Amino acid sequence: MPTLKTSARVCLLAAVAALSAWPATWRIQTVDPAGGGKFANLLIDQFGNAHASYSNDQTHQLKYAFWDHRLNRWFTMVVDNHCSGFVSMALDSHQRPHIAFLDTVNRLNYAYWDGAMWHSQALSIHAKAIEFYTSIALDSEDRPIISYYLVATPEEEVVIRLRVIRLIGGVWETETVDGTMGSGKFNSMTSNGGKNLQIAYANVHYETQSLRYARWNGKSWDTQIVENTPVNPVGITYFSVKMAIDSSGAPHIAYTDTSKRWIKYATLHNGQWQREVVDSIAREAYPDRNGIALSPDGTPYLSYYDADRGILKVAHREGTKWVTEEVDGNFAGYTSAIQVTADEVIVVYFDESSNSLKCARRPVHSSVPSNAGGHLSQQEEK
Repeated sequence: MPTLKTSARVCLLAAVAALSAWPATWRIQTVDPAGGGKFANLLIDQFGNAHASYSNDQTHQLKYAFWDHRLNRWFTMVVDNHCSGFVSMALDSHQRPHIAFLDTVNRLNYAYWDGAMWHSQALSIHAKAIEFYTSIALDSEDRPIISYYLVATPEEEVVIRLRVIRLIGGVWETETVDGTMGSGKFNSMTSNGGKNLQIAYANVHYETQSLRYARWNGKSWDTQIVENTPVNPVGITYFSVKMAIDSSGAPHIAYTDTSKRWIKYATLHNGQWQREVVDSIAREAYPDRNGIALSPDGTPYLSYYDADRGILKVAHREGTKWVTEEVDGNFAGYTSAIQVTADEVIVVYFDESSNSLKCARRPVHSSVPSNAGGHLSQQEEK
């Protein structure tokens, strides 16, 4: 996307690359020193360039970073000055970024790069409060579809349900995906080139708490419960949901079971959900989001954060086992995002101690210090 570097309409700032040697197999850079990095997203385009979006809580800025693979260099810019976080991103057919985020008065916003400049707008939605995560996908004509967690309307103080808004014929239209109380707080939507539109999300109401999944059938949303637990008035079980889909359209979901402090993975195979425990953590962060990506050969990679130990970890499947790695420490790793190319594993994440966006890389086929994680089937917990 060379116009992001050359346009006179924007000012691109080269980031300082502060390399770290912890651990030796990962190369760690500070992409945006003291510039924020919360709710980081990462996508690799068809040219091998990296796109990241994130927020700076201290300045309420929505930020965007672009890594040019030819220059081997990051560039950053400010997209909007009224961002409160919960950022999501998609790339269109021209490899241009589209971003959804919440502003400082809890409105859902949409921004996109047209090849020369950014456009940003607050969406007109009949809502009193929209909170927590958003997720954006694009249809086959590059039109945005955004999922969001509707908390209250002007008429009702509490509604708490998962909705989407999509641009059709120049008009934004809204619809409910799952109207069950508590559905949608952690939502993650994706598609394959505008097809196979799917959402993974948590229901956080104690009477119906569950990990859920919805697929658009062309006319309406078909919903399923991926995993649920008995009523637990003490706390909410499923957090940090993130989904990727493979070339066949099958979903792959990373999430955290907070009652057991397990990092988990679920996928749909032959019509049945298969669930596995990947790793355990000492404490979850709130409201964190895990990362998930599939390598070109279909291997799932997860990124996640242990808030008690302050460690960012990555896990990937090897046969029937999960292999885990420690990537960074010193309380860096909140709201990570991961991508895997034929050559590299790449993670972006927030470093709370320096209010910075960081990026860690390692070769896919490197020999890394690792530990064997868990493996349990869909019958895992009793």
